[in-house]
Amino acid sequence: MAPAFRYCIRFSGAGGQGLIQAARILAEAAAIYDNKNAAESCSYGPEARGNASRAEIIVSDEAIDYPRAESIDLLMVLTQEAYEKNISDIGYQGTIVADSHVTMGDQPEGRKVYTVPFREIAEKDCSRPGMVNIVALGFFAAVSGVIDRKSIRKAILARVPKKSEDIYICAFEAGLKAAAEQGLK
Repeated sequence: MAPAFRYCIRFSGAGGQGLIQAARILAEAAAIYDNKNAAESCSYGPEARGNASRAEIIVSDEAIDYPRAESIDLLMVLTQEAYEKNISDIGYQGTIVADSHVTMGDQPEGRKVYTVPFREIAEKDCSRPGMVNIVALGFFAAVSGVIDRKSIRKAILARVPKKSEDIYICAFEAGLKAAAEQGLK
């Protein structure tokens, strides 16, 4: 019998960057469209915009009995503070995806590290710097392969305001393109 599949993801940055929305989209994509088990949790400061914010998603092929991530498989950080607060929680062979403005020290052998100018991509490709979270979802889809891209796209379309679907899909595809430019398929 194969061991259970369990993948822990943490998005961390500042309030107002849409990380909670991104986490909910991923959890729905996994649970509703990919037929996996998913749990999502989040935390943010009392004055959400600008203060620390983080969201965790656990994806598993079995029931999730503890919805907190103990060892992060993929850490996506959008601010320097988020990197410094969360880097110690990543697993030995985990993946780090950081906004290009984040300064990272040397990482232990075995970790994969990607830097991406999320805000600049959102602004350049979609004329909306606020779409950084959806650009990050596109990059996530390519770097992890844990949740099918079509499932994430369906979850985005099910969750975003009507008449804004095009801008969200533009941001998602811009994230996929950024991943392809780094050799990810």
